[in-house]
Amino acid sequence: MRCRLNSTGNFGKQLKRLMQSINEDIALALLHACRLPETGVHEARKSCKEARALLRLIGPQIGKAEYSRQQEHYKAISGKLSCSRDAAVRVKTWRQLVKGKAALQEQRYDAIDCFLSGQQKLNPLEAKGREFLIELALEVEAQSAAPEEWDLPKSLSTLMPNLNLIYQKARDAEKKANSSDEIEAFHQFRKRSKDLFYCLRVLRPMFGKGLKSKVNKLEVMTELQGLANDQAVLLEYLADHRHEIDLDDEQWDLAEACIVAKLQALQKQTHKRAKSLISGSAASFIKSL
Repeated sequence: MRCRLNSTGNFGKQLKRLMQSINEDIALALLHACRLPETGVHEARKSCKEARALLRLIGPQIGKAEYSRQQEHYKAISGKLSCSRDAAVRVKTWRQLVKGKAALQEQRYDAIDCFLSGQQKLNPLEAKGREFLIELALEVEAQSAAPEEWDLPKSLSTLMPNLNLIYQKARDAEKKANSSDEIEAFHQFRKRSKDLFYCLRVLRPMFGKGLKSKVNKLEVMTELQGLANDQAVLLEYLADHRHEIDLDDEQWDLAEACIVAKLQALQKQTHKRAKSLISGSAASFIKSL
């Protein structure tokens, strides 16, 4: 059963148990991927992101070297699964875009679907087999317990400056992304927003029911960011492999314009939601909790 924080007991011990619980989730998701690859891989990567967000929350307490080591650990696990996940998302993103765009439903655009589907079949995880996923799950499980030397605080108050900084980074990233056309700026905004969402979701029992609405709204916003990122990833991938797809310049320009339009619409929705969630000062944010 997934560990949840509560307002009683030793907070530091609860945090250690929570990190162990997340590792167990990753291991179980990897085993689940042996039967349902797309679902299992997705859940494993989500839990890796949650672990990395919590590491940012407790980073100053565990030390720079240990923080970096742990971050690299989860980054490496997620990286081993990224090719499989990205290939599936590209196909799904393209097909959803086609459903909403009559111009892309012409037979000539089947070339893009055929190409993306073909790339998905080259899934490197399938070549490595179930043994790879099982070994990775065992590796994660073996490192599930938080190190004894972690000196975690016994109360939440010690971590509030860290949470304050996580909020500030999300707010600053949003401002930069909103004033820039660079996709990397929006990507950073997405990552920092996820850090804030995962930390607040974990800490919600410590603040009571009042935080539930904010967490739910942040979740919706991060899901929109994820959809926008999927469009950006699709566009970049198709551009890199354009020579392998049988489309002329006019056809390619239309496909590109449709992806960009969807991307920009999702970005606009995200910034609109961010205005009410992370536009205020860090002091007012902490007070609202």
